[in-house]
Amino acid sequence: MQGICRRCNRITKQNLFRVTTEVINILVCSSCARLAKELGLPTVKMETRKAADKIRRDSSMREVKQRVQP
Repeated sequence: MQGICRRCNRITKQNLFRVTTEVINILVCSSCARLAKELGLPTVKMETRKAADKIRRDSSMREVKQRVQP
């Protein structure tokens, strides 16, 4: 997942992380996420769109199978 870190403004090809507080909600690179974790801020690794679509597809197929089986 390529993106721009909203803290250091660098272009990164690594996974982005979401840092959230009551005041901020930004996407950052892995090194800025590490700094945020050291400060005790909650960070979440963002999934790529392809991985997220696969998870949704797998869960919807399980739901369909459960409906079909008595």
